[in-house]
Amino acid sequence: MGLFDSYSEIGHRAYTIFRANMWEGFGQDTWKARQNLTLSFGVRYSVIVPYHALWGNMIVFDPRFYDPAKAVTVSPSTGLIQGTVDPKTGLVLGTGADTYNGMVIPGSGFPSSAKGRVPEADPTQFDFSRLFRGVSDHYSDIQWGEVQPRLGIAYQLNKKNVFRVGAGRYTTRLGVSDSIFLGGNPPFQPNASVTNGSADNPGIGGAANIPRVVTTQSKSFKPPESWAWNVTYEREMFWKSLVSVGYVARRGLHLQREADINQPTTAVVAANPGVKLNALRPYKGFGSVRQTDNAANSIYNSLQISWNRRYSGGLQFGVSYTLSKSMDNGSNQRDVVPDTYDVSMLWGPSEFDARHILVFNYLYDLPFFKNHSTLSGKLLGGWQISGLTQFQTGLPCSVAGPADYAGVGLDSNFGCGQNGQYWVVNGTPKIIGTFGSSGQWFATSNPDGSPIFTKPAAGTFNTQRVRNLIYQPGFQNWNLGLFKAFPITEKTGLQFRAEAFNVINHPNWCGGSGCSGGTNIGLNPTSSTFGKVLTKGGGVGGGERNLQLSLRFYF
Repeated sequence: MGLFDSYSEIGHRAYTIFRANMWEGFGQDTWKARQNLTLSFGVRYSVIVPYHALWGNMIVFDPRFYDPAKAVTVSPSTGLIQGTVDPKTGLVLGTGADTYNGMVIPGSGFPSSAKGRVPEADPTQFDFSRLFRGVSDHYSDIQWGEVQPRLGIAYQLNKKNVFRVGAGRYTTRLGVSDSIFLGGNPPFQPNASVTNGSADNPGIGGAANIPRVVTTQSKSFKPPESWAWNVTYEREMFWKSLVSVGYVARRGLHLQREADINQPTTAVVAANPGVKLNALRPYKGFGSVRQTDNAANSIYNSLQISWNRRYSGGLQFGVSYTLSKSMDNGSNQRDVVPDTYDVSMLWGPSEFDARHILVFNYLYDLPFFKNHSTLSGKLLGGWQISGLTQFQTGLPCSVAGPADYAGVGLDSNFGCGQNGQYWVVNGTPKIIGTFGSSGQWFATSNPDGSPIFTKPAAGTFNTQRVRNLIYQPGFQNWNLGLFKAFPITEKTGLQFRAEAFNVINHPNWCGGSGCSGGTNIGLNPTSSTFGKVLTKGGGVGGGERNLQLSLRFYF
């Protein structure tokens, strides 16, 4: 008892103020080439300057500045840094080894504004001047080449039929990450990590000798971008309505994803049995070095059909259906890949891949006391009923075990399901679709009784493409509103609103928007609830009807 696989701890919380600049220019025009042919085109140019710390208190890890000659010695039996570490400098006394080897404080020195605000800027307390290595204060590269062309074409075949085509490139600037903390790295915010130790004495040799845990971002750090294109056919129909059928697609590049660049390989671990993990890492003196590198990609294809009637004669409605498929190798900002050196098995359905979505909406004026000039019309008329109904298939999630089967450190993280390493699939986990403790949402055994999922062999990763293999239950939602207008003048009045969310009181399994891959569906193969969906959701659209009454003044 009291033994752990990994233990991490942070010190006082750092306070970092970030600043950044961005410049953009754009031009656009519309050319009516013919009476029935219109071209819209333009281009946007963006210059993105990465964030810098106003007080200079941010720090990154850059492998270019890691000097093996200054590497600390890590004990193979304890995983701790050997020697006495000077708390003022982070140097190992008498050896020249540097516990901040490879760390870089961007800029040329602490600004005057740091004095009295950043303790590490006080030379009487600390000396980290060697960590200013001549890089710019924003560290990552300025993005100069963000040219984003756009083109739209509208061709009117006749009075009732129109074809539309559009395409363009789009980029975005990322905000300050809530996963990669450049202001929360040591020395500005001390932290440490230990593997395979005892809770009674996790540090053994003292906090200064525990390898440091660092988050960082790549030098290039390209902004996420997408290429989007669509082709749409529209036709004016009876009943003052419009039908639209379109193909919509998007290709995503440089999407957010993270990796531990200080992860030892399985070959190194296998060649050194019994040696502590931190003694086998490429950059000695550090635990995990989690880097965001914007290296993920995605592709989205969809068929989108809609039928809409504009408000006329007291009726408005819309029906839309989307058949889509989204694939990627990183769906979330906080996704951390299991195997830093092989991400080929990550390509699979996006965590937000809803294959079918059907939505109805409507607004209808109730057909009584419609003459609002009379007293009876003002008191009893003016009622409207509106509704929104949605049906959606479930989202995919992965089957993983919460253990370090590969033996290289368990730093993987997913937005959906059990954080861990993927299990091997030996069959087809068909959707059975029954719920509760006696039901089974997906099969976990083959017809011959053998398990479909088995843990990977010790010292290995599963290289199958099994990410987001299981599609979870979908959901449906019925919202209804009843409105009554009390006009005061031509432009002002009151509106009474009675709204019911999940009006039919239909409980969705897992939650109001379906399963989330957390505790409400069994995706951990070591759990007794594996393959089961046990809970019904609560809250709006989840399990019970919610009513809302309001009175609105309009003018």
